[in-house]
Amino acid sequence: MINQRFKYTLLLTSLPLQPADLFYTKILPISRIQLDKRLVLLSPEDAADLARIEALLHWSKMHEWDDASIVKNGLADLELIRDDFLRSLVLWRLELRTILTALRRRHAGESLAANQPFYGFGDKIQYIRRNWRKADFGMGQTLPWINQAQQLISANKTLELDKLMLDLNWKYYARLSNGHYFDFPAVVLYVLRWYLINRWVSYDGDRALLRFNELISAGMADVSLESEGRS
Repeated sequence: MINQRFKYTLLLTSLPLQPADLFYTKILPISRIQLDKRLVLLSPEDAADLARIEALLHWSKMHEWDDASIVKNGLADLELIRDDFLRSLVLWRLELRTILTALRRRHAGESLAANQPFYGFGDKIQYIRRNWRKADFGMGQTLPWINQAQQLISANKTLELDKLMLDLNWKYYARLSNGHYFDFPAVVLYVLRWYLINRWVSYDGDRALLRFNELISAGMADVSLESEGRS
């Protein structure tokens, strides 16, 4: 155990600091190739969990599945993550994706009949089903970002929606990082924040707008975490 802690301290201290403010970032602090070279210090079990987390949050393998299959397989993979803290972190992101999918589908004119299933993650599905016609699905008091996201989707304000989602995730990870400095959750949080930085520094407004329009009527598979706000 001591050796493993030393390895993770070595891993994390070898990584460049990430910026305090995402939106002032112009370049990646570290390339993915260099990041992967550091990640070889992970234990096989933690490396497997990190791969599982990345796969869950970046749907690439799920594009051939329908929503029901995505949720079924996603929940099964989620249960394989050994750490409760990390499982909760991933579920938060999947739940955010579920709400964003609902906002987009409603914006596209989709209705939700009482007996019609709606597939997603987390415990907010009941609110979505019960309050489909309400702008905030009845959750605006507890999740104030929903109203803002709904307004931005209605106005096709792609960049603003991108920034809202990125900022939401960035601040969430920052809060979670308190108390995790040289352990495996700290490594996971570093990697997930790397994805956010990568998305921001490679932003392409025209491509994002095109992708945004495609996603308006998309299912869960197409609303990847890389496109919670954009592609």
